[in-house]
Amino acid sequence: MKSLAILGSAFLLVACTHEQVYNAVQQNQQLECSKLPQVRYEECMKDVDESYKDYERERQELLNGE
Repeated sequence: MKSLAILGSAFLLVACTHEQVYNAVQQNQQLECSKLPQVRYEECMKDVDESYKDYERERQELLNGE
């Protein structure tokens, strides 16, 4: 039972880490967008405006479709 709790905790930690990495990448991309002229900035921001939940859902759909 103890090993199951440890495994569950490890799974949650990994999931959290993936979301943190995703958010860090998103923030970096937004910073890069801020360096662009206004017209390109708005386009760029639309490209990086996706929540982690949406990203993960799309990722799972792609993985399951293969």
